Amino acid sequence: MAVAGATEGRGCPDFSALPEGCIASAVSFTSPPDACRLASVSSVFRSACDSDAVWASFLPPEYRSMVHRSAPSLKELYFSLCDDPVLAGDGKMSFSLDRHSGKKCIMLSARALSIIWGDTPIYWSWTCMPNSRFAEVAELIDVCWLEIKGMISSCMLSPGTRYAAYLVFKFARWSYGFEFQSVEVGAGFAGDEAGKRERFVYLSGESNTGRRRTRRRLRSMPPTYAPAEGNGNYPKERPDGWSEIELGEFLTKEGEDGKVQMSVMETKGGKWKKGLIVEGIEIRPKAGI
Repeated sequence: MAVAGATEGRGCPDFSALPEGCIASAVSFTSPPDACRLASVSSVFRSACDSDAVWASFLPPEYRSMVHRSAPSLKELYFSLCDDPVLAGDGKMSFSLDRHSGKKCIMLSARALSIIWGDTPIYWSWTCMPNSRFAEVAELIDVCWLEIKGMISSCMLSPGTRYAAYLVFKFARWSYGFEFQSVEVGAGFAGDEAGKRERFVYLSGESNTGRRRTRRRLRSMPPTYAPAEGNGNYPKERPDGWSEIELGEFLTKEGEDGKVQMSVMETKGGKWKKGLIVEGIEIRPKAGI
């Protein structure tokens, strides 16, 4: 009561007295986390913040044509798309939402990528894995020339967003050839050579001891071939049991469309490699942006 009295004394308005539709209209200009926080203000705010009018504004405009699943409310549909990607493009692509921003996330399956010698059985095989969202993944049998490329139209992504592309992969138990071998990765708009940044990373996850050995090896490698030091040059484990490595980042702009190219290459070392299992390339909003 004291708090209420103090509020009235300062002449602060009681927003809960506004019509629910007005509250919903205002909340729709915020973000999903804001809507969830505002729902705790009062029962009126909760009703407004949970309404379809609010959560329709957080879903992409074309969600009805992309999503063929039902939910009791658009709020529940929103969070189901954050947690459970939808397959699209004949099952060769998945669509989901970034939980914080509602921006679109797209993952291209291995079948949607261009893999050199990918259809040659002595070099690559196609198999199914129970923890993959796609029907098939690509498994490397043995190559000395690794070249994986992907392409996506930026109009399929959310405009005005800084995205990063990630190779999603794991290794078979019998893998070899990646322990101290860097690979060249990159992502950017086709034709924008100035904006496309290529760098060298390691696909093999190593202990601190292994990384110290790697740093010693770097001293004997040509400067243009040695990757820069930093945590971003090693893969990270994902909650779904796969690993990922960032390939690069790019910015989508309002009203502009272009082809985004992504690549993973190792063509200079001449070292034979095997056991890499590729699920695909995921494109999602850059964390912290």
